[in-house]
Amino acid sequence: MLILTRKANESLVIDDQIVITILGIEGERVKLGITAPLEIKIHRKELWDAIREQNQIAENLAKKEKQDNLEELRKFLVTEISADIEPIK
Repeated sequence: MLILTRKANESLVIDDQIVITILGIEGERVKLGITAPLEIKIHRKELWDAIREQNQIAENLAKKEKQDNLEELRKFLVTEISADIEPIK
């Protein structure tokens, strides 16, 4: 991992195509501006991880028999839905 220090309004360039500029620093939060060609996908890491996980689940489901697919999907949906529901207090 390359570690760089930058101040507000300073930039770094990646592969002559991507420019990352520090727009501001507010407490522990850093605002970044990214200039890149449209064909380059840019995601927040947590979103990228979720996309990869969903793609892996879809790939695994495609490899199994239909009945197994339905059961796997049912279990996944139950887990996802129950994680989003807060218990009544």
